[in-house]
Amino acid sequence: MFTKGNKIGNRFDSNNQPKNAGRKPSLYKKLKVVTGIKVDHELSKEDYYNVIKYLMERSPNELDALAKDSEGHANKDTPIWILNIISAINMDVRYGRTTTIDSLFDRLFGKAIQSIEADISTPTEEKKMTDEEMKAEIAKIDKELNK
Repeated sequence: MFTKGNKIGNRFDSNNQPKNAGRKPSLYKKLKVVTGIKVDHELSKEDYYNVIKYLMERSPNELDALAKDSEGHANKDTPIWILNIISAINMDVRYGRTTTIDSLFDRLFGKAIQSIEADISTPTEEKKMTDEEMKAEIAKIDKELNK
C-alpha cells in the first residue's frame, strides 16, 4: 500500500522519461506511413447522407453499374462503404427484407416516433388500512398466487 512520503517506485520527471513517450499515433498517421499518402476526411457528414439518399433512389441496374465493372467484378473505383451499402440493399431485395433500408431511413430521418396512449389515474382519496386489513389482503393475494 502506498503511504505518504514513500520514495520507492519509479517517478517520471524531466530526467526519467518512459521509453515510449507521448500519445500513440493516430490511425491517419499510421496510414500515411503505410501508404505514403496523407489520409484525411474527404466527405462531410452531410455528403455521406447525400450519397446514401442518392443510392436509395437508384434502380437495381443503376446500383449494379456502380458496384460492378464491365466484367462483372467489384468496381475498384467505387469506395468500399458504397459497395457495402449496395451489397446490403441487393441482399435485402433478393430475400424480400427491408432491414438495410429501415436502418438507413432511421439514420437519415431519425427513428419514427411511437405514441403510447395510456389511462393513468391516481386515486383522489387515500384509503388507510389497518395492520389487520393489510395482513388479510396479503393472505388473500398469497392464496390467489398459490392456486
